[in-house]
Parts: sequence; structure tokens; C-alpha cells
Amino acid sequence: MTSKCNIDYIFKLLLSLFVLLFEGCITGGSHGSIKSYGFKANKNSLQSAVEKVISKNDFIKRDTVKNYMIDVTNGRNDTIINNRYNDTVNYVTIYIKVNDGENEYTIQYAGDKEYWDTSKTSELSIAYAFDKNGSGGSEGEGDIKWYNWSLRKKLLGPFEKEFISKIEKELSLKHFDPN
Repeated sequence: MTSKCNIDYIFKLLLSLFVLLFEGCITGGSHGSIKSYGFKANKNSLQSAVEKVISKNDFIKRDTVKNYMIDVTNGRNDTIINNRYNDTVNYVTIYIKVNDGENEYTIQYAGDKEYWDTSKTSELSIAYAFDKNGSGGSEGEGDIKWYNWSLRKKLLGPFEKEFISKIEKELSLKHFDPN
């Protein structure tokens, strides 16, 4: 009877360990979120405020470059526009001027169309951020880990000063931490 209990315990322990170790492989990975900002406003109101802040602020510019890729299928070459991380609906890529250059940020709106149409709150997060030297990335990929406080501070400071505070002013709302 004791060996049966030990085998069950070991099996459960190994299964749990397997799931923890290979979770990234099972889920396909993710860029994660460097930091999220919630607002008590629907997504359309938030998106409108984001657009106004970008257009009014001389320290911020939008990435308007279309990304192309060549798809070769059955001997044919097709040019495809691939702006997945800059489609302006789910993601927006912006540049914020800093003392000696500019930082790049890819912002993601949380949720999907159904959530955006029904929720009274909305959220945006930083999916990717890079300084002028290209240091950065995402929480899931790159240098922005929980223990890299100096890089996080270097990237979050200008973002919150030039972008988040201006969105708060535009909406007349303070953001909240959605996590």
C-alpha cells in the first residue's frame, strides 16, 4: 500500500514539474507586458485620447512605416504588408524623444473587439520598448526582466511623463494598475 502511494506522489510531482518546465513550449511563448495601465474608460475613448496625445505632443511621433515581406509560394513572389505590431487597432508603435535620442515603444490594447465594445474599462500595456542603443525588448524576450530595474526605469520614466500623464489629462482620469 505504501509503494502505491509513493508511486502516485512521484507521478504527480513529475507531472507538475514537467508542466512548469515546458509551459513556454506548450503555450507558444509570449512577449508579455512590461507594464500595464488601466483606465475607467472604454477602449474607443482610450484610443481617441492616445491619438490626440500623439498628435499634440512634439516629443512623440508614430511609426508610420509599413513593413513588407516577400512570400514565395509555388514559384510566385507576393509582397505582403505585415504590420502586426503596428496595426493601430491592437498595437501602436511610437517614438518618444529623450535627452540624447529616442526610445521606441510598442503599445498593446488589451482584449478583443467584443471586450472593447462592452467593457467600461480599458487597458494598454507596453509590449516592447527599446532605448536609443537598442537595449530592451519585452518582458518575455529581451533585456527587460524583473531584476533589470535600471533599464525599466530608463524606459518607463519618459513613457509615463510624456505619454501616460498626457492620456490621464486628456481623459481627466488617473490610470490604475490592472494587475
